This record gives sequence, C-alpha cells and structure tokens, in this order.
Amino acid sequence: MSGPIFLAICYGLLAIFVAAFLVRSVRIARLPVHLRWELAPVPKEKTRGKYGGSYLEEYEWWKKPREESLLAELTYMLKEIFFLKALWEHNRRLWWFSYPFHVGLYLLVLAGAVFALGSGGAALGLPGQGWAIVRAWLPVLAGAGYVLGAVGALGLLVSRVVDPKLRVVSTPAALFNLALLLAVFVTGAVAVSTVSGVVGHALTFGKALFTAGPLSPVPAVLAWHLILTLVFLAYLPFSQMMHFVAKYFTYHEVRWDDQPLQAGGSMEREVRKLLDQPVTWAAPHVGADGKKNWVDIATQEMPR
Repeated sequence: MSGPIFLAICYGLLAIFVAAFLVRSVRIARLPVHLRWELAPVPKEKTRGKYGGSYLEEYEWWKKPREESLLAELTYMLKEIFFLKALWEHNRRLWWFSYPFHVGLYLLVLAGAVFALGSGGAALGLPGQGWAIVRAWLPVLAGAGYVLGAVGALGLLVSRVVDPKLRVVSTPAALFNLALLLAVFVTGAVAVSTVSGVVGHALTFGKALFTAGPLSPVPAVLAWHLILTLVFLAYLPFSQMMHFVAKYFTYHEVRWDDQPLQAGGSMEREVRKLLDQPVTWAAPHVGADGKKNWVDIATQEMPR
C-alpha cells in the first residue's frame, strides 16, 4: 500500500472517531434528568458517607449547609478506576482477567500520549534530549500494555464462552469487541518484539500524520497494527465500550446526585419541562391519548 493511500485511510478513521465520539458524548451529557435512585453510600458525604448516611438524617436539614468531601469522593473514584474495587468485591473470578485488561488499556493510553508528544515534537523539529526518553519509554509502556491487555482480553473472551452464567448474557457484539481488542494487543506485541527500530518507524509515521508529509514504507506487522488500532477507535463510539464516558454520568449525575429539588432552581425547570411532554404509551391503564401530559396522567381519576 502506498504512503498517501495509507495516510488517507488513517485520516478517515481518525475523523470518524473524533466526530462520532464528540456526538455520542454530547448526547449522553444532554440526556434528561434521571429518576432519583436514593442509593447509599454517597462518598461525597463528609462524615456520613462511611456508613451510608446522608444529610437527610439531620433535623430540618434544609436549613443547614451541606458538608461534602472532595477527598472522599476522589478516593472512592481512584479505587474504582485503578483497582476495580467493586468487581473485586462482587465478581472476583472475573476480576483476575478484567484487571490486567484495564491496566493494559491504561498503559496504552499513556503510551499513546508519549507517542503523540514524540510525533508532535518531531513534526515541529524541536531539539533536545527529551526524545531519548520518548524512545526509551514508548516500547516499555506499549509492550507492557499489549501483553497485559492480551492476557486480559483472552481470559475475558474465554470466560464469556466457557462460563454458562456469562455465556447467556454475552452478546455477539461483546465477543466481537474483545476479539478486536485482542487482535490490536497481539499485533502490537508482535510489532514491538519483532520489528527492528520499531520506535523510529512509529515516530516517522506519527510525524507524517501530523504534517501530512511523505511517509516511508512501514513494516507490514506495524502497518496492520496501526490500521487495526484506528479501526478500533473508529468503531469505539458506536459500541458499548463508550461506557467509560457514560460511567461518569452514571455515578455523578445519577447514583451520587443527592441535590434537593429547590423551587425556582434549574432542576425544577427541567422537571417541569419533562412533565409537560405528551404521553403516547399504548397501555390502556395509562389512559394516554397523545395529548395529555404526565401531570394530566398522574392526576386524573383512574377507572375502577
């Protein structure tokens, strides 16, 4: 494959990823206000979060200032992000594969940042000894990420096929996601371990990507790895793997949202707007006709 065609494919896949990722993220962020879960504990509770309490325990709580702890919230988040604490507590068998899988992804994100830094510096022609650090650390981070990711992806894939409890809830899309990531990890590990001067080739590709300049031939296994990686990125926004974006809102805007509804506040305005929407449910007991809104339905006298 010629250099211009290879770069054109890369640009196309990157464009799909950026556009679709932004659109999906905005749509998730703009979803209607949630149905309050009232789950505890809420980690940001300064003193009561440890035992699952809340400010509602206080007599005339609405007259008292809220006490929240950012440190407690961050501590909970970091334990979940870097150690998968909930999975360890509730499904430890799956944790042994899911943990290296996620750590491998974290290392590859870090390696991607180092790659972008090195490629951008090369494109700008910046001098300095810092590029030696990039060349030294890039294969270490990437190699460790590929190996851990491959072990985790293979283990999760096999578990979903072998374990009867997981097999019944494993969709073809979930299996495809793991298979695609496994291919990315394996081709990356092979490229790092077999291609001579792999960092130089990668940075040359990165420089060409930044500058749209000429691209020298890329070793076959590295080219396949780059294409698979970009295919994965282009596919990512359309898959359930967007949960890493949705999870922020699931926790902060749903599970941990304990803000009271105040008269005249933004939440009240949003709820009123939603309650004014017409109801079109077909269930006869609802009594919807496409004209009545939720307030009408909730306050009407139901037939006996």
